[in-house]
Amino acid sequence: MKIKQTGFTLVELMIGLLLSTVLIAGIAKVFIDSGNSFRKQKTLSYLVEDGRYVQEVLAKEFRRLGFLRNRYATGNLPSDIFKTDNNVLGSGLNLASEEYVSGGFNDAGFGGDAFDINHIVFRYQLNDSNDLSSTNYAASPCTRDISLTAGEDPAKQKKPKKIVVTLYFYVAFDTKLATPVLYCKAKRDNLDDTSKNMVSSAIPLISNVEKLFVLYGIDTDADDYANQYLRADQVNTADWKNNVVSVRLYLVLASEEPHVILKTPGYNIDDRSYDVNSPADKRLYKVFTSTIAFRNHYYE
Repeated sequence: MKIKQTGFTLVELMIGLLLSTVLIAGIAKVFIDSGNSFRKQKTLSYLVEDGRYVQEVLAKEFRRLGFLRNRYATGNLPSDIFKTDNNVLGSGLNLASEEYVSGGFNDAGFGGDAFDINHIVFRYQLNDSNDLSSTNYAASPCTRDISLTAGEDPAKQKKPKKIVVTLYFYVAFDTKLATPVLYCKAKRDNLDDTSKNMVSSAIPLISNVEKLFVLYGIDTDADDYANQYLRADQVNTADWKNNVVSVRLYLVLASEEPHVILKTPGYNIDDRSYDVNSPADKRLYKVFTSTIAFRNHYYE
């Protein structure tokens, strides 16, 4: 008696192999997409963390801008405290007498650096020498090098009435790190004792900064609120002294890790599209925006 043998035909084997390949490819795609999504979300979370940190640092300093202990007291008028300061901290910017803020804009970048399009300097008076203590003042990364902890004994210090702090913020490409960095410089001027003056070195705040873009709020009707926001090169010289009442900061950060996205990267500021400086890196970019009112500004 013959036993009839059965099995898969070649066509059936090919169909089964095709279906298996499709299934494996589908599973692999889901796995790869899941990994890419996780990587992108992790990168975004790092960007948000970095952005929030630097926004906090900037906001803390900007809110002190223009502060005077007593602007109506003899010897403490704006002209007594905010004196003429040319080429502030090597920024190329000047602060005239009584001015507390100034900025510069160069769309092509200062010194040919495409990342460095905005320079901003400002100053304020400290309330008293206790502001220079390690617990109060040195907590800020921008001012730690000019605090009393830098080789001075707070217990032996007199109580100076006239200490002015000046800050300079800018972006510059760091060739060693191969990344653009947001820097700040600071100095303290002790108007009671110039031997106590100090200047800090450039302090890095955060790396992978694509742009620091600054708009200045101009009060055109003396109601203490900005009516328009302009670039530094659009602000009239006379407005710096009394009519600049706020700033709008746009900080564009890039992910440290390249090749996070597939499409050509870019970003938007006020509905205007911008190209990035290194599109081939395919980094993730995020724009952080802060509008900060100058609560200490004054009018003549």
